[in-house]
Amino acid sequence: MGLRPARTIRVAQGQQWARISNSKPRKSYVKGAPRPKVRQYEMGTDKYYERRVDLICQYPTHVRDNAMEAARQAANKHLEKTLLVDNYFFRLDKYPHLVIREHSALGVAGADRISKGMKRAFGRPKGRMTRVNKGDPIFTVHCNTSAVNDVKVALTRAKLKLSGMYALVVTDITNEAVNFAKKGKAARVAKVKAVEVKPTAAEAAVAGAPVAGAAPAAGAPTAAGAPAGKDAGKETGKPAGKGGK
Repeated sequence: MGLRPARTIRVAQGQQWARISNSKPRKSYVKGAPRPKVRQYEMGTDKYYERRVDLICQYPTHVRDNAMEAARQAANKHLEKTLLVDNYFFRLDKYPHLVIREHSALGVAGADRISKGMKRAFGRPKGRMTRVNKGDPIFTVHCNTSAVNDVKVALTRAKLKLSGMYALVVTDITNEAVNFAKKGKAARVAKVKAVEVKPTAAEAAVAGAPVAGAAPAAGAPTAAGAPAGKDAGKETGKPAGKGGK
């Protein structure tokens, strides 16, 4: 049987029993689920850009993996031709976790041997899809200001191949310190190193503050008000040894 229309699965309702376990296949709800048809999730060059363009879903819907792959190829092909690979970063934000199940009806040459199936059958795995909620981005493109119009054309071509209604949202990310999560760790490490910078001996002497790690001067009082040294116990009137001798 051929591929069924997208309208049969695009309504996001009901509970999806799509648990798949790689470590314990016997625990899976769905056995033998096919691999997603999406082959790539990040394209272009990951660096700092000025604008972010998101393709936002307007109402909850289901999108099949073959539609996601077709939309990805259509958008990425236009971006590669117009902007080249070094001038954009294109990311697919959704992964097709859910499994499409169909109860295949038997239809053969004889008209008297047509099976109508049964009601609410669990079915067998036929493909993958993802659930997109209202306000979720399905595609995200980072680019510079001069390339926004080309990105809009690319995402417009992509949304024509997807189920549902989508809107383009442009965001200014010029003032953002970090654009992506994998650059966040480097930024946090640099921030921590900047906080942990300690004053040098010359700077501490000018400011009158004690140098970190330096030994106190001879006869100088400690934090408790007593002079530091071997005779600290005698000055306070307490025995220096364990037995007080």
